[in-house]
Amino acid sequence: MFFTDWEGPWILTDFALELCMAVFNNARFFSNLSEYDDYLAYEVRREGYEAGYTLKLLTPFLAAAGVKNRDVERIAELSAKFVPDAEKAMATLQERWTPVVISTSYTQYLRRTASMIGVRGELHGTEVDFDSIAVPKGLREELLSIIDVIASLSGEELFRKLDELFSRSEVRKIVESVKAVGAGEKAKIVRGYCESKGIDFPVVVGDSISDYKMFEAARGLGGVAIAFNGNEYALKHADVAIISPTAMSEAKVIELFMERKERAFEVLSAVSIPETEIYIMENSDFGEVLEKSKRMRVRLRGLAGELG
Repeated sequence: MFFTDWEGPWILTDFALELCMAVFNNARFFSNLSEYDDYLAYEVRREGYEAGYTLKLLTPFLAAAGVKNRDVERIAELSAKFVPDAEKAMATLQERWTPVVISTSYTQYLRRTASMIGVRGELHGTEVDFDSIAVPKGLREELLSIIDVIASLSGEELFRKLDELFSRSEVRKIVESVKAVGAGEKAKIVRGYCESKGIDFPVVVGDSISDYKMFEAARGLGGVAIAFNGNEYALKHADVAIISPTAMSEAKVIELFMERKERAFEVLSAVSIPETEIYIMENSDFGEVLEKSKRMRVRLRGLAGELG
């Protein structure tokens, strides 16, 4: 088995952003929720809060807008854009190994998009049943009216406003009904598989803040953490950085580590894929790698590549 995030390494779409555009036509609203998620998880380190819980925060607003499970599945299919060569790369890896996909995204989206490129492995995502969430009329109107306000704020003013909103019992009840897969849950899933399957060298791929604890878990278990077009959070906790416009690059690196384990570090420099750069982070200039990786993220993913 190998372990991988979904959005970033395999699919270009940030589905929560796509939902906000489809339902609210408001990208700034989502980017502010994402910034708040980064703030709670990585800066103030609020007890019980994990990076990647943005999907929990978003759920009350989507429910207030009347979003149902079938809407999530339909938007997933319509918005999906994959990393170039993702289907070919996944098929190559699945000839010998089983992918364990661990994503913060809603399971409705994860299942639908994974099936589109033939993923046959294990899928772990954020579970929520939109059909069962009932939002009282007054709260529904208030949540919908506050979206533009949230989009207009920044910094401490934004964080205070969201702290106030999510401390309210009726909003918190909806948030807590979501069974999320955040950074902590990702790490727990990796450790669980390693223990139950006897995996002594976990190979883990990710790209963002929600992957950093999974990276640390893999390294602590003697394995390797691979950042594919990673942002700052991912690169700080990675052993290897791949900067590339094709999923075939990560397939090749995953393959090397699955076959050779730690000895793969000796031959990484010999990997040759067009437009691809591979770095061993402890031997590299962090600032240089980060700048190149950020440029590739934005090139491939646009606004989604700028989020935490």
